[in-house]
Amino acid sequence: MLHAIKLLHIQGSTAELDKALLEEKGIFLLKTCQRALIVKTSPIIETHQALGEYHEGKEAYKFLLETICGLKSKLQGENEIVSQFKEAYHNYLQTEVRSSVILRVLEKLFKDAKEIRRDYLVKIGQQSYAGIARRIVQTKYDSGRVLILGSGQLAKDVLKLLQKRYEISISARSPEKVQQIMLEHPHLDITYVPWEDQAQYQDFSTIVNTIGAQVTLFNHDFFSPRCTKRNIFIDLGSPSVIQTPYTKDHGVFRLTDIFSHGEALDKEKKVKIDSAFSAIDGLVDRRATTLGHNHPFSWEELQFAY
Repeated sequence: MLHAIKLLHIQGSTAELDKALLEEKGIFLLKTCQRALIVKTSPIIETHQALGEYHEGKEAYKFLLETICGLKSKLQGENEIVSQFKEAYHNYLQTEVRSSVILRVLEKLFKDAKEIRRDYLVKIGQQSYAGIARRIVQTKYDSGRVLILGSGQLAKDVLKLLQKRYEISISARSPEKVQQIMLEHPHLDITYVPWEDQAQYQDFSTIVNTIGAQVTLFNHDFFSPRCTKRNIFIDLGSPSVIQTPYTKDHGVFRLTDIFSHGEALDKEKKVKIDSAFSAIDGLVDRRATTLGHNHPFSWEELQFAY
C-alpha cells in the first residue's frame, strides 16, 4: 500500500500553480502559508514534479511524518502543523471522491506522529524570556499565586503563559494600564496590587519582574525574608532593578540565568530533534512492512473510495 503513495511538496505560495493539479479529484491537499502538500496514488507527471520536491513510497511517508511532527517547519517542533493536517484530513473526508489507500496512510500517519511527539518532542517550543520564566516557575510550583510587575508587552507575554496554571496578580506604576490588561482578559480573575503597597509582595511565592530602570527598586532587605522562604523572584528587567548578593541558588534569577537556561534548552531541543529524526527512520521502515505488498489492492481501490 505504501508503495502506491506519491507526494509533491511545493514551497511558498500556491497562487500560480496549475489549477488542474490542485483540483484533481482524489488527491489529498494540505495548503499552508509555507507550503502545499499534494498526495496521490496515480502518477504525477514530470512537469508537475518539477514544481517542487517529489517523493514516492517510503520516502513520501517519511517526508509526511517529518512534516506533521514540525521538523520541516521554520520553528522545528511547532504544533500548529498538526491542526492544519487534521483540518485537511477533515476536508478530505468531505470530498465526493477520495482514495481508501490515502485514508489508511493518513490514519497511520496521525498515529505515528503522536508517538514521535510524545517520545521525543515534548516541550521544545520556541524559547523566549516569558517562556523560560514559565519553565523556571514550573520546576518549583505546579500552581499558586504569581505576581507580575509591570504592564508592558513582556508582562502580557508572561501573563499569557502563566494564566492557565496560576492565580495572577499585577502591580505597576500605572493603574490605568493594569486596568486595560484586565479588560483584555475578562475571563481571568486578575488581581491588582497597588504599586505603593509593596508589603503585599511578600505574600507571593513567585514574582516575575518585567520592569527595567537605572534605579534599584528592590534591595537586599526586600529579598531577605523571601529567600528565607525559598520563594522565587525572576528579574526580566533591563537594566536590572534589583540589588542583592542572592543568586538562583536562593531563588533569585537574573537575565544572565535566563540566557544560560535558554542555551541549555536549545541544546536539549537539538538532542530531541535529532532523536526524533532517527526514530522516524526506524518507524517508517516498520510502517512500510505493515503497509507493504502483503495486501493486494485493485486499481480502483488504490484510486478511489466512494
